[in-house]
Amino acid sequence: MNKFFAIGLDSSKSDFINALMELGCTELNSQESKLADEEWAALVSKEGGEADIAALETKLNAVDNVLKTLDSYDTAKKPLFKSRRGISASEFASAVAAQDDIQQDVDKVLALSNHLKELQANQNKIETAVVGLTPWAAYQVPLEIQETRYTNVVMGIVPADTDVNAMRDALAQATDKCELEAIGKDDTQQYLSLVYFKEAEDDISEVLKQYSFNRLSFKDMSGTVAENLSAFEAQTAEIAADMSKTESELSDMVAAKDKIQVLRDYLATEQDKAKAIGNLLRTGRTFYVDGWVPASCGEALNSLAAEHECYCEITEPDKEEDTPVLVKNNSIIEPVESITDMYSTPNCHELDPTPIYAFFFACFFGIMFADMCYGIILTFFGFFCVKKYKLEGTARKLLTTLGYCGIFTFIWGALFGGFLGNMISVVAATFFHKEVAIKPLWFDPISEPMKMLAFSCIFGVFHLFVGMFAKAVMYIKEGKILEAINDTFIWYVFIIGLGLLLFGGSLFSGATTIGKWMAIVGAVVILILPVFINKGIGKAVGLWNLYGTTSYLSDILSYSRLLALCLAGAVISQVFNTIAGLAGGSGGIIGVVLFVLISIVAHVFNFAISALGAFVHSARLQYVELFGKFFEGGGKAFNPFAKKTKYVKIIKEEN
Repeated sequence: MNKFFAIGLDSSKSDFINALMELGCTELNSQESKLADEEWAALVSKEGGEADIAALETKLNAVDNVLKTLDSYDTAKKPLFKSRRGISASEFASAVAAQDDIQQDVDKVLALSNHLKELQANQNKIETAVVGLTPWAAYQVPLEIQETRYTNVVMGIVPADTDVNAMRDALAQATDKCELEAIGKDDTQQYLSLVYFKEAEDDISEVLKQYSFNRLSFKDMSGTVAENLSAFEAQTAEIAADMSKTESELSDMVAAKDKIQVLRDYLATEQDKAKAIGNLLRTGRTFYVDGWVPASCGEALNSLAAEHECYCEITEPDKEEDTPVLVKNNSIIEPVESITDMYSTPNCHELDPTPIYAFFFACFFGIMFADMCYGIILTFFGFFCVKKYKLEGTARKLLTTLGYCGIFTFIWGALFGGFLGNMISVVAATFFHKEVAIKPLWFDPISEPMKMLAFSCIFGVFHLFVGMFAKAVMYIKEGKILEAINDTFIWYVFIIGLGLLLFGGSLFSGATTIGKWMAIVGAVVILILPVFINKGIGKAVGLWNLYGTTSYLSDILSYSRLLALCLAGAVISQVFNTIAGLAGGSGGIIGVVLFVLISIVAHVFNFAISALGAFVHSARLQYVELFGKFFEGGGKAFNPFAKKTKYVKIIKEEN
């Protein structure tokens, strides 16, 4: 990654920014830090353009809302995975040229959507009014009549457990100039109508307080309750018809969704351009921009600058300077970058871990998931989805990685003799009363768990050694040879020596003696070497390093999870197969149907939990055990200034 800056005439800035976006291989820096510098601030000012950016943001939000609305009325079958559709540059340009017509469609959808919201609001308002009026259906007095010359006409509610007769008697004792009528009742309250002379207001109010009487009023309504309910019913029918018509028009507008998506992506690119132009520094007649460019794109950037009569200078960053990180791997390794991205972007001073662990991730997954049938299913699913849905980005990488894992799952399934557990044996015994079994090409982990444990730990040691070697490579590139020996190569000697000392007797004669001397030499060098590397108290760090042996032992034991998950998936499969075999043994069509149903449900469940476990634990072995040896992460991913579209992929046409 190299630094660049470019200076050009103000009249060419728009064309230059457009060309940079088409080039798509530069990351533009923010210029705020330069504006904070007194020397720069005295010479330049920021381009600005906030009004243009805000206007584009408003349009973009409106189009996004329109697309969200149309999605809810799109009855077409949704794909399992979303992907951008390909569109030629000329088709994109034609759509952009017709943006005024597309904008009319956007405005129409917005108007229909807003009208529908108004209708829904009115419908909700009517529904609320109907709910409030329904208990008063038997009330005959027009709602606008709340008093006469001499009387008050009151509507109100009391709790459902109120004794209305006792309330009526209490009112009669207070005054004989009132009439109380029960209109209705539900689970929570009773609805009452009260007419009384105004002169008895004080006496009536005192009694009403005792019975928790709450007055109600329907000030905005006139006519009887029945008349209002009838009017609301008619209004509801009108609103329903209008809503149906509006929704039908919105459904018809779904046909314009593809064009609106193009407009949305165009507005997004225009907004990015406006932000880039607004970030430029300018004098009276010139502009200034700087950023990052991959070394491989330097010539293209220089050519572009010359074409637009701009001065461009590209320089290498300082050795300790942090730069954006652009990771490049071959087509086989590149999909596994999705696993690295889940952890962190590599920083610019270290190795990309993806090529180092790609094989191990898929291999560990295959060991833990080991089943030929599961491997076939996973491989087909991963590669089929990538090809069928033309996926891009993280989705393509992750599903391709799962396809790789499926291949290794099949291989290890063949080595361990697993095909839906022991399904072949169960089917043969249940329905054909014969003994048939798939023999493992290597060994059966269920029958020989200690052999599987030993293999897991040995494989784990190799995995750790690879991580340590990556650290040594980084040291050697920095010229730190002693550090490479101290942190890596002497540990190879010490750990291998311990292994031979403890288990070499079962390998060959003399292995124990060799292991003893390797361990002794390794321990001595681990103690002494820091004296030549560190200063001060750091010279005594060798003793602490030797204590770190316990850490390596715990790391190695972590690989026992290969055994654990391999056995778990295999045993669960066999248990389910046994249950299915017992059901199928009942004979006849019913037995066959039960066997098939139980097998499908059981193996779908086992496939899901075993695949999830294999993925998580394989990633864990990389993140904790391997990355802990050499990888720090924390880098900033290279973010090129390019056309970032959401719905369409613009395909450049060959001349």
